[in-house]
Amino acid sequence: MCVVLCLLGLPMCTQSGLYVFVLWDTFSVALPLLFIGVAECVVVAWFYDLEKFAEDIEYMTGSQPNIYWKFCWKYISPTLITLILVASLIKQCLSPAMYSAFVGCDPLNPTESKDWAKDTPFPWWAQIIGAVMVMFPVFPMPILATWHFAKKKLFKNRGQVGSYTA
Repeated sequence: MCVVLCLLGLPMCTQSGLYVFVLWDTFSVALPLLFIGVAECVVVAWFYDLEKFAEDIEYMTGSQPNIYWKFCWKYISPTLITLILVASLIKQCLSPAMYSAFVGCDPLNPTESKDWAKDTPFPWWAQIIGAVMVMFPVFPMPILATWHFAKKKLFKNRGQVGSYTA
C-alpha cells in the first residue's frame, strides 16, 4: 500500500506537480465525499433502519439519541447534502474547472503588473481525468449495492448459512 501511495504522489514532486495537485484537489475531494455522505445517510436511516441504529447507540452509550437527531439523520441531512451535491454538480458542469497559470510580468516595468497569474481552464483531457477521479471512489458503491441485493434475493429461499444437513 505504501508503494502504491508513493507512486501516486510522485507526479506531484515533478516540475508540473502543482498542476497535478490542483487537478487532484479540484476533482477528487468534494463530489465523491458528498455522494458518499448522501449514501451513508440513506443507508443508515432507511435501509439499516433508524430505530435499530438508535438501539445500537443506546447499547454503546447507555441512552438513545434525541428525536431531533433521528429527524436530522432521516430527513434533513440527506436532503441538505443532496442539495449541495446537485449544486456542486451544476456548478461543475456550467463552469469548467480552472487552475492558476503563471503568465509572468512586464520585464520593463515589473512593479506595475500585479497579475502574474491568470485563471485558465483545464484542457479536455484533464477534465476526463478529473471525471475518472470523481467516479473512482463512487462507482463501486452502486455496483456492490446491486450485487448485495441480487445475492440476497437469489439466496433468500436457501435457508441460513450453516444449516446444511447431509
